[in-house]
Amino acid sequence: MPSFELLNPDAMPDNTRLLLRSHPPGDPKYEHFFVVWQQLFVIYRQEFHYNPQDDVSEWIRNQAEFPLAIVAWLPWALEEKFFKGPNEGGIPAGSISYRDTLEGESLLMNRSSGVPGYRLVNMGRHSYIDPDSFQEIQFTDQWLFDQGLLDQFKAWAEQYRNGEL
Repeated sequence: MPSFELLNPDAMPDNTRLLLRSHPPGDPKYEHFFVVWQQLFVIYRQEFHYNPQDDVSEWIRNQAEFPLAIVAWLPWALEEKFFKGPNEGGIPAGSISYRDTLEGESLLMNRSSGVPGYRLVNMGRHSYIDPDSFQEIQFTDQWLFDQGLLDQFKAWAEQYRNGEL
């Protein structure tokens, strides 16, 4: 698996395609960039953080990289594994997670605690911030369903299937 660098949203490499720039609802201090880069789907996140203890402001940046097919896999996993009961092929009763391999990369999706939503983890890639953690992204229910991010993924899935992404 090739290694990548953290993207810079102010100077994206020539071979990137920005699909969406978004602020999750209820958390405007975070900004997300959904990008196609070198046949990967990259979700870059930045937050401008102020520390009052030392009066320092800084950008905290991270990204999660997934096979491009994630745009079709994510809506499928939600609809087929989380929205269906066990007798319909969904995850087992009492379970909150689903593991799968996509293009050789190990993925984990689980229902998140605290703020209702889903966490998507690429267990084959380590975080740029904490090398002991994996790359992950959190999608709140509000962002996915009320603000239309799931519908956006479905549109990208259609583009992916048509070879347009």
